Amino acid sequence: MRYARTARQVMPKLQMQIPHSWSIARWPADVYPGSPSRARYVVRVHRNELLQADALSRVGRDLIVLGQRYGRWLEKKSANVPGYEIAANRVPPPK
Repeated sequence: MRYARTARQVMPKLQMQIPHSWSIARWPADVYPGSPSRARYVVRVHRNELLQADALSRVGRDLIVLGQRYGRWLEKKSANVPGYEIAANRVPPPK
């Protein structure tokens, strides 16, 4: 018996589309928290954690957020947000 589908066809790619990097002043609207003013607050409150996760960098006077690492940091924080859905093919971070 031959299978009509391969594993690649069955499992769609379910990942958050985050830009490579951006500055706090030009925060993308589709990335949490959604606006530069809210982003300043999140970065101010979680600065040490973002630095430890290598998700935050400084270029000149601008703070730059590194997209892939910021996405991983958000996934680790997802346990604190009720109703946050993790992609079906991702394993939740350990508690």
